[in-house]
Amino acid sequence: MFKDFNQLNFNEAKEGIKKNKKMILYRGIAVERAKVNEVISNIKENGIIGNEGFWNFIGWNLRKDIERLFHKQDLTLDDTRKGFEKFPVVAFADKLGAYYYALRHNYEAGRIPLIIKVEINASKKYVYIDGRDFLYPVFQGWDHGNLVKRYGIQKTFEIVAKTLKQIYGDKLIKYFQKAAVSKEQSYRIAMCDLATHDIDIVKEHLNNKIVIGGRYNVVFRSSFFVEAPITPDEIVKIFVPNASKFDFNPQTQIYK
Repeated sequence: MFKDFNQLNFNEAKEGIKKNKKMILYRGIAVERAKVNEVISNIKENGIIGNEGFWNFIGWNLRKDIERLFHKQDLTLDDTRKGFEKFPVVAFADKLGAYYYALRHNYEAGRIPLIIKVEINASKKYVYIDGRDFLYPVFQGWDHGNLVKRYGIQKTFEIVAKTLKQIYGDKLIKYFQKAAVSKEQSYRIAMCDLATHDIDIVKEHLNNKIVIGGRYNVVFRSSFFVEAPITPDEIVKIFVPNASKFDFNPQTQIYK
């Protein structure tokens, strides 16, 4: 499931969470050439509502219940996803991840790639980790890949835990340890839910500089869901990305 690594090449200075709890995040889209000016003007004037595009996401306020649910032995998805306050969210990433989505993942002939840079106040708006392309698959299937065949369960656990610690910080490991001892997929996913909403892990993941190769070959360093709407005053700028800025070569990745 992972390629292990020892030496990392970091290409950017940290942006991270500033002292005033502002998060600098990016969103990569690709727009039909004829609609580019219209889309840019609409975003600048109205922000991002959360219902644009094909994929619409709904978040939920799990944070206040993390500690209580962490110790629940029969934890399931019903515990972590039902009965909570819900709200629309918008997916964001680090700069490299947004460039990948604009230039590769969302790009088609006749479209123009765009990057939306935003500044979010994490003390006023709910932000949690988007774990769909890496963290959830790892929690669910860390013990079913080629590493287990090569190294066995214990060594594989150590390799995976080391990688997760580097990407998400020390605190992530307590959730992974809990998930790893269970064979119940609902428990593993629910435990990952708790981890993605833990604000300490959110802050650590924002500063990750390891280039991740996730599901469907997506490439990013960090990814998040942000409570919508994104207001015009939260949008820093919108621009066409430089196609040669990043090479999109992952330093660790999921593989079969």
